[in-house]
Amino acid sequence: MRRAASIGLALALLPFAARSQYEQTFGDMTVHYSALSTARLLPAMAKSYGITQSGSRGLVNVAIEQKAADGKTIPAHAVVAGKATSLGGDSAPLKFRELVEDGTVSYISEFPLSAPDTYTFTVTITPDNAAPPYTLKFNQDFVAD
Repeated sequence: MRRAASIGLALALLPFAARSQYEQTFGDMTVHYSALSTARLLPAMAKSYGITQSGSRGLVNVAIEQKAADGKTIPAHAVVAGKATSLGGDSAPLKFRELVEDGTVSYISEFPLSAPDTYTFTVTITPDNAAPPYTLKFNQDFVAD
């Protein structure tokens, strides 16, 4: 199933994916997203993707799918940017990098994390197909590891 393949990286990165995986639909685009402390990543996965494992680092993961004319979903490329803001007032830009692997496309960004706190993520997604940008906004609670 193509949908399952397109979020494979998200599931591989997140040992607690069932609790951390979310999605939002914008027209024919579906955005899968999650945020977690990099301390929760499997060491081999963190090393493979060049992610710093630490209780003071967070990771945002975004995967985008588009519904094709035949009704199937396909991975979509986009320009992805954003920021993470804590309830305490700290704010950090999110500089996403694209990961393409086995026909899937994901975008990841690390950010400084000060847990416990709740973070609001505002992510702008501009698909390559010249569609207008979409704004994804979500909150994530972090606990001290």
